[in-house]
Parts: sequence; structure tokens; C-alpha cells
Amino acid sequence: MKQQSIITNVLEKAGNKNLINELITRLSQSEINTLLLALSKEIANKNTPNDILNKYESNRFVKPSELSPIKVKQVEILMLQMAEASGFSSVLLSPASLLGSCSVIAKVDQTNVISATRGLELTADSTNMLAIYLADKIKNKTIDNTKNPVHLSAACRVTRGQMFKVDAFVPHFSLFTLVSSGKDTGSYGFEKAAITRHIQYYINYFEEKLGHKIKVTMNLRNGYTDKIGFIDRVHCYLCETYPDTEITLNKEETNTSYYQGINFKIIVEGIELVDGGFVDWTQKLLGNKKERLLISGTGIDLQLITGMLNKII
Repeated sequence: MKQQSIITNVLEKAGNKNLINELITRLSQSEINTLLLALSKEIANKNTPNDILNKYESNRFVKPSELSPIKVKQVEILMLQMAEASGFSSVLLSPASLLGSCSVIAKVDQTNVISATRGLELTADSTNMLAIYLADKIKNKTIDNTKNPVHLSAACRVTRGQMFKVDAFVPHFSLFTLVSSGKDTGSYGFEKAAITRHIQYYINYFEEKLGHKIKVTMNLRNGYTDKIGFIDRVHCYLCETYPDTEITLNKEETNTSYYQGINFKIIVEGIELVDGGFVDWTQKLLGNKKERLLISGTGIDLQLITGMLNKII
């Protein structure tokens, strides 16, 4: 049964088809939080220890991964240390994010995020929280990305709501991410420097550390006035910078609005391990069209599952 049909049935049982709309229009966020907390408390109080055990057996979100936690932590430390050496300052993020951190600024379906009470959700993507972290610091003038771009990294456990088709994948996994923030300097100066820094990091990690050759695919996205000229110039720049790396260009039109101008992917041993690109999140958060943000990330669990790390762990 589709989610909308389930919601319709629930509202019919509650005797008020407009209940959701009435709650969000008549109550403040604080009042809704209080209501949800009270509801959660009542539901919890009705459970017995046996109920908890039975629910554990059937709830896919709470089951542990079968991967070695020591190996996962070893890779997290390795990637963070290499990021620090490449000029990316590391941030220890909270496992909780603000409600709407993904869906509001990145247009991700909220049903793919685990919503919670107190106006929170479980962190589903650390790049969103790094963008909010940066925007807050820029707004309060504790970070200045005008003269010199700011580069951050994070490694944290994230949880996502969508179903995975492979049994080895669980809803939570360790995600390593890089984020670069700066201002538009003209002639795509920030964009070229930032994407070069990200790709150089992945070359250092996958090729020099792990011994796997990488391939880069650049995909055209909307968001830049001269999108063809933009991706062509960045592609040429990267090909000149990395003549020994295969960098292919895909100019196929797409309707996705997640990335702006360029989405790049890194393939290792035939497996897509890195996804990244330019986004307009800090532009939206700060109301400043001059803001630029590049994000990228790779799943650590996926590296372990595919055997990419066998040579070092």
C-alpha cells in the first residue's frame, strides 16, 4: 500500500481527514514537539520487554551491521588523516540533524529520512549538516570564505529510509564526505580549484594508498547560465591537470536539480564509489548568489563489502 493511502486510512480512523493540516496550522513547532513527545511517551509506556524484543526482530533500522567495527573505524581514521594532510579540517558531527536538513535545502524526499521528535531527524547525509555548519559560521563571521575557500571533512554513521536490494547493505552506514566552500571569483576560479582538490584527494586515497586506478565521469547538470561552457572548461582543466587519469564527459540532459552545473562520479574497479558535485545550498541558506559549494562522498561500508580495502586491512 502506498504511503498516501496509508495516511488516508489513518486519518479516517482518527475521524478527521484534515487532522495533519489543522495541527501544523493551529499549533506552533514547539507545541507540536510537545504533542509528539507525549505521544511517544504513551506509546513507549504501553510496551512490555517482550514487545521490545519482538519489534527488534522485525525493525531493519536497529539491526547492527555485520562488518567489523574496528575495520570501519580504521578506515574512518585513515581517510580523515589523509583529508587533514590535504587541507580539509575535520568536523565531528552530531548523529542528529535538524528536521528538513535534507528535504528543504537539497530537495530530498523526507520519507527517505528518519524523522524524530524535538524538530530533529537522524543524520542521512553529512554534507547537508556541513553546509549548515558553514552557513552558520559565515553568517556569524567566525568563518571567512571570501579570500580563501574553506575545506571540511567528516566521517559519521548515517541512516536512510529507502530499501536496499543487497542483503549486505543495512539502512545505516559509515559515510566519508568532503565539502569546499568559497565565493564566485570569476572565470570559474573557485570551481576549478575546488574540484581539483577533491579529485586529488581521491587519487591519493584510492590510487596511492589502496593501489586502485580511478576513472572520473563528469555529468552535465543545470544551474549555470552557460552550462555547456562551464563543464567544457572544467573538463579541459582537469584533463590537463591529470593527463594520466581517464576523465569522461557526459552531456546528456537530465531533470535532476540536486547538483548544479556538474556532477562527478569516481569509478574504482568498475564500481561507482564516489559521488559529488556543486550545490546551491549555502546560496539558499545565506541568500547570497556569490556563495559556492562543492560536496563529495564515499561509503566506507561499500569499500569494505567490495573488497577495495583488502590490501591495507
